[in-house]
Amino acid sequence: MQGINATGLGGSSLDVEGLVDQLVTAEGAPATGRLDRQELEAQTNISALGTFRGALADFQGSLGSLRSAEDFYKVAASSSDEEKVGITATNEAQSGAYSVEVLQLAKSQRLTSESFESELDPIGSGNLSFQFGKVNPQTGQFVVNEKATVKNIQINDENNSLLGIAEAINAADFGVRASIINDGVGYRLAVSTAATGEINGLRLKVSDNDNSDTDVRGLSRLAYDPSNPAAMNLIETGVAQDAIVLLDGIEINSPSNDIDSAITGVTLSLNGLTGDSPVRVTTEFDTAAVRESITTFVSTYNEMIATIQSISGIDPETGEGGPLSGDSSVRGISEQIRRVVGSSYNSVNEDFGSLASIGIETQRDGTLTVNESKLSSAIEDNFEEVTKLFARAGSASDSLIRYVSADDTAAMGAHEVEITQLATKGKYISADNGQASSFSINAGDNNFVLRIDGATGGSIKITPGQYTMGAELAEELQRQINNDSVFKREGISAAVEFVQGQFVIESNKLGSASRVEVLSADDSIRSIGIDPAEGITGQDVQGRIGTMPGEGNGSMLKGAGEAAGININVLGGKIGKRGTVSFSMGVAEKLSNSFNSYTGSNGLLQTRTNGLNNRIEDINQQRERLARRLAVSEERLLKQFSNLDASLGRMRSTSTFLSNQLAGLPGAQKQGDK
Repeated sequence: MQGINATGLGGSSLDVEGLVDQLVTAEGAPATGRLDRQELEAQTNISALGTFRGALADFQGSLGSLRSAEDFYKVAASSSDEEKVGITATNEAQSGAYSVEVLQLAKSQRLTSESFESELDPIGSGNLSFQFGKVNPQTGQFVVNEKATVKNIQINDENNSLLGIAEAINAADFGVRASIINDGVGYRLAVSTAATGEINGLRLKVSDNDNSDTDVRGLSRLAYDPSNPAAMNLIETGVAQDAIVLLDGIEINSPSNDIDSAITGVTLSLNGLTGDSPVRVTTEFDTAAVRESITTFVSTYNEMIATIQSISGIDPETGEGGPLSGDSSVRGISEQIRRVVGSSYNSVNEDFGSLASIGIETQRDGTLTVNESKLSSAIEDNFEEVTKLFARAGSASDSLIRYVSADDTAAMGAHEVEITQLATKGKYISADNGQASSFSINAGDNNFVLRIDGATGGSIKITPGQYTMGAELAEELQRQINNDSVFKREGISAAVEFVQGQFVIESNKLGSASRVEVLSADDSIRSIGIDPAEGITGQDVQGRIGTMPGEGNGSMLKGAGEAAGININVLGGKIGKRGTVSFSMGVAEKLSNSFNSYTGSNGLLQTRTNGLNNRIEDINQQRERLARRLAVSEERLLKQFSNLDASLGRMRSTSTFLSNQLAGLPGAQKQGDK
């Protein structure tokens, strides 16, 4: 008979560890199974919510090109000959077609020196002063470009060769390039301006250490001053000139070959002369891009609906529900989205008050379908109303009023506009000079100080001389005021006119913060009627949007009451009623605004996911408590079965002893023999 392998501690054949393991497992099995099912359900829901969130994000991404009127109004630009005239357009451009004739390209100026034997030999020392501007053909004077800075380069023993001068010019990096040219006879310094245009010609004034700034010795050999024939020692090899273009027969001069101010939102790039063949350029709304954006909107919406069905719907074949079947958050979000998509927008649109009106219809399964013909007709026939149906849009019926913005609290619809006061600029008006026909400004007595828009400028110096006309002196005053370093730094400028014997200095800023004050003036300046005094402060625009008075700031008017949050810019026009300003939020804008409450870091879906993660954490804590309880049970059972095993072992020993004793009793052997 094969023996039993006794694993009991007391020597019995009882499998204590096996029995305890089975009992502990049986005790923990119901709770373990329940926790496993709960964790699997939570993990499945988290995965389903992630899928739902991804579908929402894809749909939200499709709204980007439809949310604002600026994005909606995509403009396509084309040229019949891009090698001669290129064209680019922003969304500010309007549809149009133009004839472009390029008569002259803008060029930069090029100057070269006389020939020198070596590029390394010293030629002189002193100061080179580079100024940008152009020559006035009537007076022969050099008119400085106010937008450019004067650059002074010191020439000393370390850089007084042609090569050293060229390197110093290039290192200064101020819009002039220099190089050395070997013409086979000697070495020449060549300089050219980076900027094109007549106003960017060069004047190179020399302060020569040999005390003669215009001769043909020393550093003076690099002098080039168009207003001084004695200081023209460089040779002009390339003339600074403007581009000349005929745009629909209108002549336009431009210092650059990129013309961006002739047509709003359009830049023309001039690459070559057109000769007898004008180039035709066109701009038009890119309806194909809009149609593609709308089609993408529909397809991603349908993908989102399919995702919602898969995670929360009932499978018609199996009858089983998705992992989020009956989930209130998914149901609530999908119902809100469907409600926005199916809403009426008749309050902001006359013809297209719903998606169905432009051919986007809802099917029985909740998806959308597109009637391509109907959509194309809507876009082609009434682009503005299609824009309002999708985007945040605003417009004003008056051409001199611009809709600027509206916040999310603004009420949709049309609001009447009435202007009671137009914005004005601050100005200073000099004393009346009567019938004076000329004005004298004396050297050393030609300074004055202004405060414009709250900023105090430096001492402004007017060029001494005899001015034969008030307009000529006004031009000089304006040039020197706007050349002040403080005003330039602060972005402040002014315009000066001579009107009926008086000089009018006017800030270029509108509103109550606009003012011009003369703080001090020398006698020559006082002699033309400009005395220290405060000017006339500008006024903010005043009026109403809707029924309530608005808040004016410069030319900007902010609505109140039912028009709160709406901002318009009043560019000019008359006092009185000025039509209406309209504001609307279409399908894409409304949907996009609601998505942050769904998918944001504090949105509904993140809150729902956080709740499920907390539930999993609680399940793990329950597992830890169960494990501790089962460990106590295991310890107790091991002790009990160990005691039982010991008892069985003792009983077995007793049984063996008794059997042996009984076998040794008289008669037991005989009985055994029998």
